[in-house]
Amino acid sequence: MSFTGDSTVRRDLQFTGRTCWFAAGLLVGALAAGFCAALATRRALRAVDGPDRGTGIEQDPRVVALTSASPDSGSDMFEYRGFVVHLFWQALGRERYKAWCDIWEAGAVVQEAGGPPATYPTAAEARMAAGAWARHWVQNNG
Repeated sequence: MSFTGDSTVRRDLQFTGRTCWFAAGLLVGALAAGFCAALATRRALRAVDGPDRGTGIEQDPRVVALTSASPDSGSDMFEYRGFVVHLFWQALGRERYKAWCDIWEAGAVVQEAGGPPATYPTAAEARMAAGAWARHWVQNNG
């Protein structure tokens, strides 16, 4: 009987040991993931604020392009011949803007995400081109 009791104790210890190692692995993995996420957030915030002059780390150009594009994006709305036109424009890069529009009639979308297929050097030109495209669409389809 002592043999049976010893093997049961060994199996219990062996199972408990495996469980502890598994839990320790999960904990270390979670800590590593949290640390990497904190570093990535810190690096992204530093890139948005500007280069860190103390360490010589330069700004990431992809982050600069995304943050500089945000103020030049927008939307507008106007009514033309009973249709409501929602204009949207967005910066694609330096001196490249795209605009599109949704056209509504009686509370329902009749033309979604239409607009000129070109890009323009300023946000105002892109907006005006999308508005002209919408007026043309209403004249031909309204």
